[in-house]
Amino acid sequence: MSEKHRKEHQTECQRIKKELDKRGGELDLGSELDVGPLGEVPPRDECPICMRVLPIHPGLQKYYDCCGKIVCKGCKHQHDSNICAFCREPMAESDKETLARLRKGVDRKDPRAMFEMASVYGFGTLTDPYGLLEPVDQAKGIDLLRQSGDLGCSVALYRLGIFHHTGGMGVEENEEEGLKYFAEAAEAGDVHARDHLGRKEDRKGNHVAAMRHWRLSAAGGYTPPMGDLIGCFEDGLLHHGDLAETLQAMYRSRAEMRSEERVQYIEHMKETGRYNDGFDL
Repeated sequence: MSEKHRKEHQTECQRIKKELDKRGGELDLGSELDVGPLGEVPPRDECPICMRVLPIHPGLQKYYDCCGKIVCKGCKHQHDSNICAFCREPMAESDKETLARLRKGVDRKDPRAMFEMASVYGFGTLTDPYGLLEPVDQAKGIDLLRQSGDLGCSVALYRLGIFHHTGGMGVEENEEEGLKYFAEAAEAGDVHARDHLGRKEDRKGNHVAAMRHWRLSAAGGYTPPMGDLIGCFEDGLLHHGDLAETLQAMYRSRAEMRSEERVQYIEHMKETGRYNDGFDL
């Protein structure tokens, strides 16, 4: 095992080693549950410049309203910030111009433009010296999120799940409807939604269902559910082999998201005081 690997996965490895030491080297206790095969992790979008899987954290992605492309911040950081890193179009000079571009994106059925426009209607995010460029209309925002979700935008489906779960953005709280959207988002590849489903099943005592969701979320490169899976291993609920398989899948997914340019961007964020642990690649 390389020093780089040890440093990146030190917490997981130490917890597993500590548990194995307690067991005297025995991998399983005999109380483990059958979680079945890992299953296939849904493919995720790639940066159109470096062709690597996009980072999970939205703060490491950049949506360009000129061409509708989502580029990783590693590639964006390598280019002039005044022009689009992909199509080289000059950046919008005002919120008014941004709004016009988003409207064009909505007209051409760009699901991400619909997602961004939903925030404009839902939260009043675009302004000029005279006030809001578009009045807050949460019903219109929710409708755009639904249209975006229907076109396969996983982040729109996840946001709808959140709003139905919490009663946000003018939506009546409906846990069953929220879970439906979380399930759709998870099938579309959203690792946050998959993790949320796992936590919901865990609270109901459905350990097998919870671990299945967490395994897929972690295998997609999302680290928080790995802590829950190690906890299940420590409690004698998860086979060591199933945990090891998930760890390896997580390592592979995270390696696919890593590039020198993205590491450089993370270092830039640290130097400028804008970094937090949530940006971890």
